Amino acid sequence: MPLSPTDLLLAALAAAVIGLISGVFGIGGGFLLVPVLNVGLGIPMHLAVGSAACQLLGPATTVALARGVRLENVRLPVLISGGLLIGVFLGADVLRRATLHSSSEDVSGPETADIVVLSVYLGILLCLGLFSIYETHRADNRRPLQPLQIGYWRLPPMICLTGEFPRPVSVTILAWLGLVVGFVSGLIGIGGGLLVVPGMIYLLGVPTQQAVTRSNMIVWIVAIQATLVHAWYDHVLLPLVLCLLVGGTIGARVGTGIGQKMRGRQLRRNFGWLTLATAALTLVRLVVLLR
Repeated sequence: MPLSPTDLLLAALAAAVIGLISGVFGIGGGFLLVPVLNVGLGIPMHLAVGSAACQLLGPATTVALARGVRLENVRLPVLISGGLLIGVFLGADVLRRATLHSSSEDVSGPETADIVVLSVYLGILLCLGLFSIYETHRADNRRPLQPLQIGYWRLPPMICLTGEFPRPVSVTILAWLGLVVGFVSGLIGIGGGLLVVPGMIYLLGVPTQQAVTRSNMIVWIVAIQATLVHAWYDHVLLPLVLCLLVGGTIGARVGTGIGQKMRGRQLRRNFGWLTLATAALTLVRLVVLLR
């Protein structure tokens, strides 16, 4: 699908705004990119997802190099990389099948790929928004949430990962976490950090700073896998990816300076309201499609 210079300029501006939001809140803005490209700019869903997944490789590599790669940072990501890869393939294949179903002559009405991807986005955005607001409310009342620590459930095989976990952890549960993160990333084009960080903190009991560090490596692995898979399925537009990278980099640099002036709890609460607002727009788009 060829894009006009106006389309590419609008995509770069959208990426700059999303990068600004990402820098302010200190969390990846990729979850906003696909809805903006599809709903706002009219880019077909499979190309929006593939291009967003591909552009993620740039910032993910930059963050990985800036933080440095140490042995203790790669053990957990490598352990779940198999589940990530299978999940990415499954998610991208579901998107491919939905796209083919939409383009078949026997289908009329709304695009199947749009409905599938936007429905998943709606569920994730609602959960993230409500959880962020609930978590900050608990913190304001000095009743912080306690992790479930499902990683310690006795589901063999068990493995000792000194540094991440104080006692043996279930490889089976870690593999399933990787599978879920990979599937969602392959289907809707996000890096997985939005799922990995709260999953590691509140489900596995990993300390916050360690969870963020390991999450960066996991996002980098997912970005490589998703780029290769979506390129194989011809879901990537390189001119669009380049514009997204340029705009997103500039926006993120400006947003980081703004975010450093805000308190962490205030950031989490505002992030929750932002995701709920995006969920509302996604819901409106879904209702229009289904009608």
